[in-house]
Amino acid sequence: MIRQGLLICLTFIPFISLFFVVPTIEIENSMAIVHTIGLIVILSGINVWLAMMCAWWLLWTDSKWKHVIEWLVFLPLFIPMLATLFGLYLILAEAGLIGTYVGVTLALLVVTIPYSIRLAYNGMAVIGRPLLEQARILPSRRRVIYVLYPLFSRLMRTIALFTTVILLSQFALIQLIGAGLIPTVTTELYQSYAGNNRGLALSNTWMLILFPVLLYFLLSGWDRYMVRMLKGRLQ
Repeated sequence: MIRQGLLICLTFIPFISLFFVVPTIEIENSMAIVHTIGLIVILSGINVWLAMMCAWWLLWTDSKWKHVIEWLVFLPLFIPMLATLFGLYLILAEAGLIGTYVGVTLALLVVTIPYSIRLAYNGMAVIGRPLLEQARILPSRRRVIYVLYPLFSRLMRTIALFTTVILLSQFALIQLIGAGLIPTVTTELYQSYAGNNRGLALSNTWMLILFPVLLYFLLSGWDRYMVRMLKGRLQ
């Protein structure tokens, strides 16, 4: 009981002070919200698609290069973020993508995709090849709709939420790659954290919490709808 209580305290202590102020939204640049929503949708979709495809390939391939490719895919997980950040800056600068929406999207994708692939690979490994082998006899469309999606819908939701949280945590990457020209909620609210306005900083924190919470409920509702629809088709 003591360990559970300690775990709860460590989890919720950072959020206690949020209830001492009235939540407000003070973002002068409305495009920051538009950019943030756009990046969440684009990155979540690409991460889910690429992670599932790569994890599926790693699970089934018998290539002798499998372990090399797996090592290269997961290598960024063990490299400090600053090294990745400045390496990305040099590459994108040569390509002329600094200060562009495409450059910021590519940079965030490079940061998030290794985690997404690891989540997808672990999820498929837990289910195991014997169960998934039965789905391989189906046409690809029916296999995805009636087998893979119901099995991995929660995994996909986790990847989307994890991608969103990483995106909302990346101030330095967006500021450097975007050259200050691609505002997001994180970059707009950073000044309130760096300044002395404690009330404004606490209020703005609710904005960062709002996006993943809304995404969670939207994806949960979508999952329930899709499961009911698929069950109706199979009856």
